[in-house]
Amino acid sequence: MTSTTTHWAIASTLVLSGGLLYACGDTDDNDETGQGGEISSTGTSSGTGGGGGSTSTSGDGGMNFDAGDPDSGSGGACADVVVEGNPTIMPADIVFVIDNSCSMSGEINAVEQNINVNFAQIMGASAVDYRIIMVTDHGSGSLDVCIGPPLGTGNCGGAPTEVPNQFYHYDVNVQSWDSACIMFDTLYGTVGGGEADQHGMYPNGWSAMLRTEAIKVMVEITDDRMQCTWQGHAMLDNSTIPAGQTAAVEFDSTLMGLAPVQFGTSSDRNYMFYSIVGLAPKSNPLEAYTEFEPVVTGVCSTAPSPGTGYQWLSKGTHALRFPVCEGTGYDAVFQDIAAGVVEGTQVPCEIEIPEPPPGKEYNYDMVSLLWTPGGGSTEEFTQVPSLAACGTDDDKFYIEDNLIKLCPAACDQIEADLDGTLQVKIPCDAIS
Repeated sequence: MTSTTTHWAIASTLVLSGGLLYACGDTDDNDETGQGGEISSTGTSSGTGGGGGSTSTSGDGGMNFDAGDPDSGSGGACADVVVEGNPTIMPADIVFVIDNSCSMSGEINAVEQNINVNFAQIMGASAVDYRIIMVTDHGSGSLDVCIGPPLGTGNCGGAPTEVPNQFYHYDVNVQSWDSACIMFDTLYGTVGGGEADQHGMYPNGWSAMLRTEAIKVMVEITDDRMQCTWQGHAMLDNSTIPAGQTAAVEFDSTLMGLAPVQFGTSSDRNYMFYSIVGLAPKSNPLEAYTEFEPVVTGVCSTAPSPGTGYQWLSKGTHALRFPVCEGTGYDAVFQDIAAGVVEGTQVPCEIEIPEPPPGKEYNYDMVSLLWTPGGGSTEEFTQVPSLAACGTDDDKFYIEDNLIKLCPAACDQIEADLDGTLQVKIPCDAIS
C-alpha cells in the first residue's frame, strides 16, 4: 500500500486563541469533469482537485475581519491583520460500518485480525485522542464482529462490552445494500424514531458517542452497492458512475442535514469517508485509489458491485478507496487508514488568506509569520518564493494560491511543539 500526501484537510484544525487583533482600517500615515473535486449539491464535481480544503482563518473558521470604514479616508496605510493560533491536534471519532451479509465472512475475519495490530497500534502510538464506534452485528459467528483487546474486550457473547472513551459497538445487522440507510436510521436510535441496537444499550443512537470537537472518519466495508431509500432519501448507485455520484450527493446532504454540528456543512465538511468496497484492484492489489483517480466500475474477484456511491463519497471527502476482496492485505489497508487519520488531525501547515476589505490590497512581500515555541523566544520565519526554495530550514514559508504555506521542516517544528503560538501579520495598503 502506498501512502499518499495529505488527503484530509476538511476541518479547521488551527484553534484560534487570540482572534482578530487588528483589521484593515485607515490610519494617518481552483472528467467526469474533475473527478478529484468535492461533492456538490448539483450532483457534479466542483473540480477543485486540491487535495482538501485548507485551514481557514477567515469566514469558515468563524472569524469576521472588520474592514473598517471604507469612507474614512483614502491613500493611507492599513493596520496589519493579525491572527494568532495555538497548534492543536484534533481528536478523531472513527465509525466502522460493516456488511454482515453471507458473502462477507472472510472480510469480517480480516477486520478482526487486523484492527488491533494494524490500526489501533498506530493510533495509540500517535498523540491523537481517538475513539472507535462499530455499527454492525456483534457476536461470535463468522458474519458477526467481535473485537478483542486491547481495543475491545473480546467478550463475544451477549451484549458488546464498551471500553469507555475508546471503543463502542452499536449492535445492529447490516445487509448488502443498506449500509447508508442503517447509518441514518441508527444515528439517533429509538429516541430519534430509528432502529435500536439489539441490546438497548444506546437509545440515543451512536451519535451519543460522537464528540462535537472531533473530526469524523467513516469506514464502509461491503462488497455490494449503495442501494436503499431512507425517509424519502434515495441513495441508489446502480453500480454506475453517474448514479453513484447522485447517490453520494444525496447521502452527503442528508448526513449534514441530520447532524451539521458533527459532520459539518457543504462549505465546511467535518468528515471523511473511506471505502473498502468491491472495486477492482490496481496492478498492485495493495495500492489504494486516491481522490484524484476516477471512479472504478470493474469489480474484484468475489464482489457483485464496485460500490460507486461509496467511491464518490471517498473522492468527495478526500479519502482513499480499497478493494474489499483483498482480505490478506487488510494489514496494509488499515495501516493506510490509520496513517491518514493521524495525518489529518495534525497541525495545519496552510493558512488561507482572507479577502482584503474593499478598497484595500495586501502587501504580500511584507507578510510576517512569528513562531513562539513553548517556553522559548519568538522567532520570525522568512518568506521564500516557492516550495522549491524551502530547503531544509525550519523557519521558512511561502505564499501560493492565496495560502500561506509552511515549508516542510517548519511544519515539522510546529507539529512537534503543541505549546507554541503562531502569529501571522498581513500588511495592507489602500488602493491608489
